[in-house]
Amino acid sequence: MLTHQMQLAWYYFTQEYRQPHQQLLRWVQTILMVFIVTLSLSSNTIQQYLQQNLQRLLGADAVFTQKDKLTNAQFTSLASFSDTVVETMQINATLTFNNKWQRTKLKAVGNDYPLQGKLLTSRSLQSPVTIAKGGPEVGNIWLDSRLFSSLMISVGDTLSMGEHNFMVSRVLIHEPDRLMEGHNVSMRAIINIKDMEKQAFPTDLIEHRYLLTASKSQVQQLIEWQKVQLPAAKIHHKNGYHPLASFWQRTENFLGLASIVLFFMAAIAIEQIAQVHVKKEQYFSAICMSLGASRKTGLQLSLIKWIINILVLIPIVAILSALFHWLVVGWLSETFVEVSWQVDFWLTTKTIMTCVLLFAVFHSAVWLNLYNTSVAKLFSQNPKSTSLGLVKLCAFVVLILVAIKYSDNALLTMMLVGSIAITILLMAIISWVVLTLGEKVSQTFSGLIPFTLFMMKQRLLSKSTQILGIGLSTFLLLFTLMLLKDLGDTMASYQRTHDGNLMVSQASQSQMKAMEQWSKLHNIGLRQAKPYLYAKVIKINDQSLNEFAQKPSDSLATLSNPIRLHWSEKLPMNNHVVQGKWWQIETKNWQQISLEEEVMTDLALSLGDKLTFIIHQQNYTFTITASHAYKPGAGSITFWMQIPKAAMQHINAPQYNMASLELNEEQWPLLSQLWQEHPTIRMVSLQELTKQFDDILAMITKVISGFASMIILLAIIVILSSINALESKEKKKNSVIMSFGFLKGTCLQLNIIEWLITALIIAIGAIAGTYLTGMLIYQSQFSLSYQPNLFILFITLAIILIAVTLLGVYASRHSLKSSVKRLMADV
Repeated sequence: MLTHQMQLAWYYFTQEYRQPHQQLLRWVQTILMVFIVTLSLSSNTIQQYLQQNLQRLLGADAVFTQKDKLTNAQFTSLASFSDTVVETMQINATLTFNNKWQRTKLKAVGNDYPLQGKLLTSRSLQSPVTIAKGGPEVGNIWLDSRLFSSLMISVGDTLSMGEHNFMVSRVLIHEPDRLMEGHNVSMRAIINIKDMEKQAFPTDLIEHRYLLTASKSQVQQLIEWQKVQLPAAKIHHKNGYHPLASFWQRTENFLGLASIVLFFMAAIAIEQIAQVHVKKEQYFSAICMSLGASRKTGLQLSLIKWIINILVLIPIVAILSALFHWLVVGWLSETFVEVSWQVDFWLTTKTIMTCVLLFAVFHSAVWLNLYNTSVAKLFSQNPKSTSLGLVKLCAFVVLILVAIKYSDNALLTMMLVGSIAITILLMAIISWVVLTLGEKVSQTFSGLIPFTLFMMKQRLLSKSTQILGIGLSTFLLLFTLMLLKDLGDTMASYQRTHDGNLMVSQASQSQMKAMEQWSKLHNIGLRQAKPYLYAKVIKINDQSLNEFAQKPSDSLATLSNPIRLHWSEKLPMNNHVVQGKWWQIETKNWQQISLEEEVMTDLALSLGDKLTFIIHQQNYTFTITASHAYKPGAGSITFWMQIPKAAMQHINAPQYNMASLELNEEQWPLLSQLWQEHPTIRMVSLQELTKQFDDILAMITKVISGFASMIILLAIIVILSSINALESKEKKKNSVIMSFGFLKGTCLQLNIIEWLITALIIAIGAIAGTYLTGMLIYQSQFSLSYQPNLFILFITLAIILIAVTLLGVYASRHSLKSSVKRLMADV
């Protein structure tokens, strides 16, 4: 019996294989599966690479890192967990040579370095690589090859740093403990650890790293000791997680969240296809039942045919996913050095099976419709079944599950989902208003346009569904492409206006005084300056940070490192209070704190929650009494966390400043003398910031472009599926028109006018949705007004009108193959 059913299902499958609704369904399933499988394979490849990278480039069994140097007692305790301990120091400094400067990650090592692995250097850029034991001699410095090019310096030259001179003696090729090698673009230099002590850098700016040899049990003991004794410190070990693992997890979350767009569009296409699919399945089942088969037989045949369709797709999906995975790994190899492509059959199979289950849920509406029907209903072929609503419900549930799984920023997730909801509502309103008012206004006139509006109004529900599907696809495409360009232009313009062209991110009190004197001496405009100190969050409501928030997020990643803590009596001009109440001037209650709104939302914090910080090796607890958000018009220097000025009477810690300046072309060379005297001042020009932003934007644009290509494919499928779903009604409409003596050419003209009106509604809705979404995101994230490029908007409007009309008219050409004779046959 089963053999006969399989043979019949195969015959039915081959007969339907080239029918439009089956082809569209296969396209939707293939695109979605290829995307999900490629994303899974790429993610797994990077995670495996990071684990191998951790093993190779940690340079020790465990690395203990903290800002402050360990006391003798602490060092003794640390040494008890290891057979060998090697100390290194790192600091961000600026090297100067012949009026040129370059930010550098400066490392200080001793003669016992490295602990594990090989330190590779060479005598010149052209000399062979040799293995070095121990760091440079006192007074010498080793530079990586990029520094030689940036500073235009040679081996044997002398450069100055602060009050000391260093001779460039070797080229630095590779450090075995360079955990971030290939990911951190900072240029590198090495000096002797004794020279670091002579430089007298502020101790709180130096990162102290201790490389240890330790067994698994010793590493575990070290972790337990660190949690109790030095909670602000960090430990990386070979059996743990790579520092970039959390970052990549957040990247996966972003891509996964973006896949909501694809799921939504796929759901729209599948819902349209289901209208045709149900009628086809009903008809076939009716024939089977008329020949004596049971209702169950029709359901079984439908299930077997669906499984055959999936089995045909799986090899194609596997090959395409492997190809795209190879392309993605090749692109990522520019960032992740030595990452290699390899096929993971088990992961591919598991991911495909997950997609198959998802498609089964979507297709369950068809099966449910077959199971709960009678012979009379089967012959009536009524598509208005409640089971079709199951497709919409399944799509809604899937979107919620995807959002919950991948969301690592509740505010941005709500904005994304909210933007889609607003756009759907907006397009529904625009469709109803345009068609209803257009039909009423034009009903006193004659001609093709009034008649087209009348016919569209009569099919308002089906036409609105079509407009929503195509319009949402267009909106998502505009949203992913246009906002990226506008974001760069808006941010660059704002920063140039309010922040000058040089941003100071870190300057000590003495350095700030020297900078003020330097700016007055050379008539350089100092735009703004705000003080802060470094603080490390270690507990929230007496829970450790990792225990309180276990899901990766940008806020959690930032709080895992020391943050800038600002103090002020009055509410800063570029902030406004979102909830709670700002403290009074000269308040005595100094243990209050205000958090940025997005951090509050991201970590699910509330007013009254308590944050415990380590500030200069001392613990301080603050209660959240307010949350604030950024407000434009008074500079972009703002802080996530702010406390009353009265707190500074109780906190003894080094203080720093952020500032911004405006320099003209002749004043830029003067920076070298400032950096030569104060190499640890952190400054970056607006040009550098813009370049960094542009580089990031370029990388994101590549990702978005690939993503947009999938959106375009799905958008085309949505258009074709909507046309396919309404094709029978269109044929009847054209037959009725021709029965009144009109020619097919008139039907074609009506079809073109209808698609022009449809495209116009879609374009208005998509652009309005993009504009509202831009306003929402800009106001929420940057407190800026969204100012799109009107010229590009009008060009986009024209492109949408032309593309949708041409595709719609071309895809609707089959509906013109109707006649009065066919109309009579249908009656």
